[in-house]
Amino acid sequence: MEHTIAAISTPVGVGGISVIRISGSNAFSVAKSMFKSKTPFESIKSHTVTYGTVQDEKGNTLDHVLLLKMQAPKTYTGEDTVEIHCHGGIYVTKKILAMAYANGAHPAQPGEFTKRAFVNGHIDLMEAEAVMDLINSEAEDTYKEALSQMKGEKSLQIKGIRSELIDLISHIMVMMDYPEYDVEKITAKDTKEKAEEIAKRLRILIEDFDNRRIIREGLNVAVVGDVNVGKSTFINRACGQNRVIVTDIAGTTRDVVEVKIDIKGLCVILKDTAGIRSTDNEIEKIGIEKSKEAIEESDAVIYIADINRPYKDEIFNYIKDMNKAICVLNKTDLLLENERDKHIKFMERDLKKIFKDRIIACSLDKKEGINEIFDKLLDMVNAGSIRQKDSVITNERHKKHIADAIKYLENTKEGSFIDMLSVDLTCAAEELGKITGETASADIVDRIFEKFCIGK
Repeated sequence: MEHTIAAISTPVGVGGISVIRISGSNAFSVAKSMFKSKTPFESIKSHTVTYGTVQDEKGNTLDHVLLLKMQAPKTYTGEDTVEIHCHGGIYVTKKILAMAYANGAHPAQPGEFTKRAFVNGHIDLMEAEAVMDLINSEAEDTYKEALSQMKGEKSLQIKGIRSELIDLISHIMVMMDYPEYDVEKITAKDTKEKAEEIAKRLRILIEDFDNRRIIREGLNVAVVGDVNVGKSTFINRACGQNRVIVTDIAGTTRDVVEVKIDIKGLCVILKDTAGIRSTDNEIEKIGIEKSKEAIEESDAVIYIADINRPYKDEIFNYIKDMNKAICVLNKTDLLLENERDKHIKFMERDLKKIFKDRIIACSLDKKEGINEIFDKLLDMVNAGSIRQKDSVITNERHKKHIADAIKYLENTKEGSFIDMLSVDLTCAAEELGKITGETASADIVDRIFEKFCIGK
């Protein structure tokens, strides 16, 4: 990298602290020209924090700051790096950044700091992607998965499989090009068997990835039911704030409202839907169609019914054949006390054939049953073995390259000459190398880092 870059690494806005990061061969000279302290800049030790001021070209103090000086190669980017920690005001932060530009730094592109870490060999491409996954994680499971990937644990498994392919290719090449060497003979049959064994392991990686989709993207849950049964109340109670309107007027919810919450480490996306019923209101009809779409696209359904009135409404008929619904019998507080238990048991017995053990009687208005609903939801997730296994690959890019590698390995089944088999093995190894960056083209690298935020 020829030029030195600078950017704000914290969100722009009012806050306690802002961080301006400078990286490159001239990072120290850029910082020295604007930072003043009792300790001469050259005397500041690497990886230490120094108090001082940032001054403009006229010697006017812009802010009192802390400066962190880090000498290459023991830095995030592998280059000389300086961080200036100033007060978190929009004006002062931009003023200091402008000073860095005036003194020779260039504006950093999205993800350029992490890209330099990759180019300089400090991280591989999977670890770089994990940086953004960590930043974007909204629940404990996605956070842990990103952290594991950042440590290089997942990269090692891909690199290990690729290494096996390279060893196999090398063996074939030596055997063919240097027949006078005393190397163990390997046949086309042996090569095909090894290729199939590796392909089988790669297929398992794709299966694990597909099973972990909910961990990465969140569990989509449609909250459905007739009008005024307590759907919006449930959403508000679940997230602890009034996110949706609650009234006694039928048809209040017209659009699908999404709320993200963390349930025991799992990101759950609750979708409050319009009640499905016959209506002449054109706007409400659109809302009802969106509700049906939300149900079809959901991983699970929370069906809420008023225990005091007939529950076999249109929505009941729409979901009764689905095996992904929890039935919540709401408003138990309105039942007569001497008939409550008997009525609840009757209703549960009547619905058991459809919902099995996924029935919860409660009063959402009294904040009852919320934990039981989510416990039942997690039971359904765990029963599907979705959270039982970790996944080596964590995004669609990884999946595509592994799928392409499998195709090349499957091609070896049709080959009969060992030199031709080595061509497919080489292509498979190249696809795996694209995942970690060992064989990734500049276009692939640029496409990945352009999704990053500026300053990271």
